[in-house]
Amino acid sequence: KTLARRFWKVAAPYWWSEDKAQARLQLAGVFALTLATTGISVGFNFLGRDFYNALADKDQEQFTKQLLYYLGGFAVGVPFFVLRDYARETLSLRWRSWMTSYYMKRYFKNRTFYKIQSQSLIDNPDQRINDDLSAFTGTALAFSLTLLNAVVDLVSFSNILYGIYPPLFVVLIVYSLGGTAISVFLGKSLVNLNFMQEKKEADFRYGLVRVRENAESIAFYGGEENELQLLLDRFRRAYQNLSELLIASRNLEFFTNGYRYLIQILPAAVVAPMFFAGKIEFGVINQSVSAFNHILSDFSLIVFQFQSISAFSAVIDRLGEFDDLLGENGSSLSPRRDSIDGINISFKSGSPSVLSSNGSQMQSEPGIVLEICDLTLLTPRGGNILITDFNMELKDKDHLLGNGAQRLWEDLIAACFGWSLD
Repeated sequence: KTLARRFWKVAAPYWWSEDKAQARLQLAGVFALTLATTGISVGFNFLGRDFYNALADKDQEQFTKQLLYYLGGFAVGVPFFVLRDYARETLSLRWRSWMTSYYMKRYFKNRTFYKIQSQSLIDNPDQRINDDLSAFTGTALAFSLTLLNAVVDLVSFSNILYGIYPPLFVVLIVYSLGGTAISVFLGKSLVNLNFMQEKKEADFRYGLVRVRENAESIAFYGGEENELQLLLDRFRRAYQNLSELLIASRNLEFFTNGYRYLIQILPAAVVAPMFFAGKIEFGVINQSVSAFNHILSDFSLIVFQFQSISAFSAVIDRLGEFDDLLGENGSSLSPRRDSIDGINISFKSGSPSVLSSNGSQMQSEPGIVLEICDLTLLTPRGGNILITDFNMELKDKDHLLGNGAQRLWEDLIAACFGWSLD
């Protein structure tokens, strides 16, 4: 239920946006081309039957005629398949462009990007906007068209197959339902593994970007070894998860490959006794195999597409989680207003130097000139938390380097001393 809710929440806004008229028109065109390709497939099914009948009857004139029909069918039909895929990819790109703008505006509204980062509410929002949106739009359209094609295929080819040999249709139903059940059992761990792989890969990539952006600071402090170990640890986590993902995929592939190869001979084996008995023509065997494969593909979407479905489910989860966060009207993004009771800031003057009788300076332990305890600093207008539970001791002759947001240090110094750096 959560997955379906998140899918609808992410997918729906575009189709009711200011671009809805053009989007719906383009979607209708894609659906029309999909229906046309299904009709062409049905036509090729009957052309194949007559072609192989002519071949089995050694009728050269009829064979040549059917061959010309086949070539004509290719010339007419292939453009429909190409245009369908092109129209789908174009619509996917248009959808992605709108969604990227939509999410970016929400991400930057009311400094949401800063609140998400400062409070660590979700991981890698950049990946969700860039990679997940691209995967979502392309896969959502592809699966929608696949489902539409499956429904039309099922109606069209079921009638053909049932008319050829009803027991073969029963075999198909049992075979496809059994295969689906086994696929779900073998691949049930793939959804979570794909979700975690997306997260761990993004964490590793973010670490590399962080090193590039902070190269000067890392070199200045000699932090190469720490950064290297951190990156290697993140990569190790991604590697371990990918290893588990490959094992789960391997176990599923053992079954799905056998499942695919068996269907190449199963329909012919079922109808062969009728051909030997002279009840059907040779071309009908080819027709039954073609219809069987079409219907089996429709019934076995989960078997053939399980890995793609599991990866798409992970994308829906990540985008849905991001959308839920952006859609909470700031309830979880509002800054926490911690109590400032208990802050203790004291400024101490250093003691005057004491000279010995021979004029030399006495050596003494440096005194503490500034002590800050449990400081929480908020921005004056927005009330956003800049720093919490800050503690610091500054001793005589110590040096302090403030590295980070300029405004944060300005506010901190102003809070401690009342100084202005303007």
